[in-house]
Amino acid sequence: MKKKLKALIPILTITSMIVGCSDDTTLKSDTTGTITPTDAPTSDASESSSTDESASSNASSTANSANSASDASTSASTTDTSNESSTEDSEESITNYDSSLPTVVFLGDDQFDLGRSDNTSISDYVESLLETNANVINLGCSGVTATTSLGTTNDTSMNFVNVAKFLNGQMDDTFFNNFPDAKEEAFIFDPADVDFYVVEYGINDFLQVKDLSNEEIKTDTTCYTNAIETGLGLLVQASPNAKIVLCSPVYSMFYASDNSSLGSGNVYSNTFGSYMDYCAGCLQQGSLYDCISFDAFGSAMMNINDQNVSEYMEDDGKHLSRAGRNTFAAVVAHMINKQLGFDNTEIEVAYDIDDYKLDSEK
Repeated sequence: MKKKLKALIPILTITSMIVGCSDDTTLKSDTTGTITPTDAPTSDASESSSTDESASSNASSTANSANSASDASTSASTTDTSNESSTEDSEESITNYDSSLPTVVFLGDDQFDLGRSDNTSISDYVESLLETNANVINLGCSGVTATTSLGTTNDTSMNFVNVAKFLNGQMDDTFFNNFPDAKEEAFIFDPADVDFYVVEYGINDFLQVKDLSNEEIKTDTTCYTNAIETGLGLLVQASPNAKIVLCSPVYSMFYASDNSSLGSGNVYSNTFGSYMDYCAGCLQQGSLYDCISFDAFGSAMMNINDQNVSEYMEDDGKHLSRAGRNTFAAVVAHMINKQLGFDNTEIEVAYDIDDYKLDSEK
């Protein structure tokens, strides 16, 4: 359980849209700078990830008494090392949150939750690639949707809309109970102090055949684009000074139960539209809130396509590989570094996974 400030890696100069090789030091062709578990900064940086798993449990100030009462109380009192009830474990879990530093909060599904246990999550890599120390919080939860549940007007499940409500004080934390890692981190920060949100939801909405949109009833958050729009609006309320990096769902391949190919996201559809439609619908909502858009489906920022998707994804075709996460993180870090004034370049050449592979992955 730990969430440390993000380690400073004097490498990148990243921008709101990753750039050409010459000025962008986020690594485009020099594989010697590839951010890996072994050459990521030690101490703070490696500590940050190893506890990312449990760090996400730093959610303590809440009154949720079920499973994580002890974790929560530990998190809440981490800064008070003189507390008589603090144990050795709780001291190890001390959160080095510094409100004077930029705060970056990741909200998303499997893509952000992957890699917590071995410090290879997207948030870990972004932390290592930022040109400044920062508080990096990972609230990614596997299997979750942007949309609320069908058939109820009082949905209390884990999804983007409800997390955004929680950040506004409109919901309690009980939906975090099945996600202890994220819960531990949910109370580390004050939403009013957030500088950046990185948001990525969609593939689970598509796979669960949630309707793409309801143009007549904008408040129908059981539909994907409605949920994205509602969640973004709630984030703006909770964190009026934050910039939102809105990521589309990642380009994917789809397979039947017998492993036969059903097609890529360009052609594979559910009842309401193609996977590509969901990706495009997501980014369309970002214009309403001046979001920084990361089209993770297209190949302009991250060079992913039918020919190399197997390198970016695990065997299931839907979850980013370690190198895929590293590449995705480089795009996001570039965007944040640009907003922070550390990079004035544009993305003229897409980030390529070959620049982020370990020797064993080539």
